[in-house]
Amino acid sequence: MKLVIIAAGLGSRLSPVSSGTPKLLLPILGQRLIDKILANCIEADIKNIVVVTGYNNHIIEDHLKTIQTSIKIETAYNPDWELANGVSVLAAQNLIPVGEDFMISMSDHYYNSDLLKTIKTHADDQTVASVGADYNISEIHDIDDGMKLKIDKESNLIRSMSKNLFEYDAIDCGIFKCRYAFFDYLIKAKAKNECSLSDACNILINENLMGSVDIKNCPWIDIDTPEALKFINENPKKFTE
Repeated sequence: MKLVIIAAGLGSRLSPVSSGTPKLLLPILGQRLIDKILANCIEADIKNIVVVTGYNNHIIEDHLKTIQTSIKIETAYNPDWELANGVSVLAAQNLIPVGEDFMISMSDHYYNSDLLKTIKTHADDQTVASVGADYNISEIHDIDDGMKLKIDKESNLIRSMSKNLFEYDAIDCGIFKCRYAFFDYLIKAKAKNECSLSDACNILINENLMGSVDIKNCPWIDIDTPEALKFINENPKKFTE
């Protein structure tokens, strides 16, 4: 199973402190985010990753060539990197074997291998995709920017997904497990000029095919702002123990 890492965007919200460094290459708690993801993959027995690049792609691609790891690293370039993140996942389609499941990770989320293992080992024959759901809402650093989920507690199917939900049960942690058919839904969404992952997920929701995985107490954080970067640096034990 391959892990697709979305690293194509501009990263404008973090630019005041990143000095142009792609988020995937930022040092967080003593190691670059890419190195943390690779370590997670080794522990979760994921042997292949696809890094989707876009803006300043050469910086990431040049760095990836210097990494010595047992993980096979492939890259896919997204020329439409200014569009929403679903287009980046589509850019990786040719590198995913037809019919095989795959996973998706944001490049700016810090998490541990337990979270990756939890979602990787999740089995659900009734859905096309599932996303990690964090029910510990009070622990979310930037709740306003979180992708909010309304979930049926009996089936774990997602009933609503939006950053603007007023009532919700959990927050999407940015790690997905998908069947190959998920690409079809990304294509359907893009045809309507709806280019984000959540747009494709909402099509699945309407067909009762979008699942969730309770990540329980696995820590994670979206490092998308200077405030989030400051928070993790000031609270390392929260994310490492």
